[in-house]
Amino acid sequence: MPRAGSSTRERLVDLSFVAPVLVLLAVFLLYPLLYGLDLSLNRTSGFEVVEPIGLEHYARALLGDAVFRQSLANTLALTAAAVVLQTGVGLVLAVLMSDSRVGRTFFSAIFAAPFVLASVAVGAVWGFIYSPFFGIVPSLGAALGFDTSTFAPLADPSTALWAIVVVLVWRYAGFASVIYLAAIQSIPREYYEVGELEGITWFGRLRRITWPLLWPQTFALALLTTIGTLRVFDLVSIMTAGGPDHATETVATHIYTTAFRSQDLGYAQAMATILMGVMIALAIVEHRLMDPRARVATT
Repeated sequence: MPRAGSSTRERLVDLSFVAPVLVLLAVFLLYPLLYGLDLSLNRTSGFEVVEPIGLEHYARALLGDAVFRQSLANTLALTAAAVVLQTGVGLVLAVLMSDSRVGRTFFSAIFAAPFVLASVAVGAVWGFIYSPFFGIVPSLGAALGFDTSTFAPLADPSTALWAIVVVLVWRYAGFASVIYLAAIQSIPREYYEVGELEGITWFGRLRRITWPLLWPQTFALALLTTIGTLRVFDLVSIMTAGGPDHATETVATHIYTTAFRSQDLGYAQAMATILMGVMIALAIVEHRLMDPRARVATT
């Protein structure tokens, strides 16, 4: 039997390896989180704490700030659309590529290329594409015989948010397709052979074989898309800066404006804390809804 002293020494050795990671987490994660929570409970002037005010900032955000409520609604709408469309388009692309015998690697690289582009470059290019008079969209419309010279989706409050959804899907659906394609290629061929013997159609094969076995990847992609879209800032800031009339304002852009233009750091931190709470809540909901199916698909 191992002696107690030997077991204690082994635990100390194990702890010595883990301790640096724990210290880094405490310094770069736990301390900023606690400091931010404390800052959100204080009135600030610039970078100076003036006085403690309790939950006043949270009440102001949820009950008295119409821009924050609209930005939260916009962020949730963007997130819902991104989760559905990015995973949906990515799945369709992956299925089409898996059925192709040639050019699979080439198309995978083409579809995934937008994912590695800088957000500033993506926002600038799509801003040009949507520009009225000289943009690509008006030019294509004119070539097809439509009067689209003054078409400006980013300047119209009714279309601006959905124009950004198009950009998000264009940028990230390819990444989802690569993940799905790798998963599809790992599905045993015997499943499809049995389906062919039963005479199921292409759509039936997708619904009854491919899709159920892709729940682990769907769960991971939905979670990553939710977290990424809830904190989207750079793309929106470059394309619309939250306009027109806050139609594309997200929580992240509103936090930035409040913190660095209005110099109200305490209130900005309160909004960031609310966003973190929403992010955690949605992650829990997605885990409850999707994890059981993902576990079944892996057994």
